[in-house]
Amino acid sequence: MAIGGKDEKPSATTEQLFEIIRNMSEDDRRTLLRDLELWAFSGRRKHPRVPVVTVVDYATRNGAYKDFIRNISAGGVFIETRMPFSVGEEVALTFTLPKQEKHIKIKGKIVRSTDRGIGVRFLMTGEEEEEMLESFLAQV
Repeated sequence: MAIGGKDEKPSATTEQLFEIIRNMSEDDRRTLLRDLELWAFSGRRKHPRVPVVTVVDYATRNGAYKDFIRNISAGGVFIETRMPFSVGEEVALTFTLPKQEKHIKIKGKIVRSTDRGIGVRFLMTGEEEEEMLESFLAQV
């Protein structure tokens, strides 16, 4: 088995991890992958992500869509979707946060696209938008 680009034997820890993962259900594997991705990116993010499930209406040049936001920060969101999108596409988003009545309308840019969804970075027009989002998120 190639580990780290080399033909070396996996460590006991790696073997143990593989065994645990092999014995998980597919749903548990998806949950673990989502949690690991959040953990892996948490140290590199300017804004901490907050898990949330809320409907989002969004549009690109190619159409309008409705899916779910799975996590959010003052800097962006992760939208769960099976639709293929390209990194760099701009999107217009409309959503509400739990416990809020006001709709948030903001533009963003797709910075990550996977088979599970898209990562969208908000395109801020000023510090006021960022402060508003941080204020809303503090109440979630």
